Amino acid sequence: MSSRPGDAPLGLDLSSKRLRRRADYTYHLDFRLRWSDNDVFGHVNNPYYGVLIDSIVNQYMIEECGYKVARDEQAGIIANTYCDYFGSVSYPDVVECGLRLVKLGKASVTYEVGIFRRGDDDVKAVGGSTHVFVRQGRDGRLGRPDQDRGMPSHMRRGYERLSTLPRWTKL
Repeated sequence: MSSRPGDAPLGLDLSSKRLRRRADYTYHLDFRLRWSDNDVFGHVNNPYYGVLIDSIVNQYMIEECGYKVARDEQAGIIANTYCDYFGSVSYPDVVECGLRLVKLGKASVTYEVGIFRRGDDDVKAVGGSTHVFVRQGRDGRLGRPDQDRGMPSHMRRGYERLSTLPRWTKL
């Protein structure tokens, strides 16, 4: 019997995060770790988990939402990040990262990423971030969120798809 009903919302407390499964995430991307990702203790250095989280989020934004980093009318800026660690990964592991939508606001989106070692069911880390979409001036300066329109409609449609059927992107 599962320790968590399939329909129950996912908790954001540490004990709930520790129970995450790949199936809790709707978009997946694999990464092969490199020797240089390890630290002196022989496992991936903690800041590199942030790189993995940022990479899957940005890949989704570009590939699935049609985000054009320097040419979009609004820029997605990071307002918050976090990562909770439950185990370690190291070179030459392949890690399987899963992305899910936590909250979709008018001008913001909060994501969660689960990091798993290929072949191991236990989640190694759960992290996430919040993007806030702000107006982007022609001179590259960033303004405030557009309170009237919110985020661009193509971005919203992409995020709404994030809560549908799972999709895997393998190496």
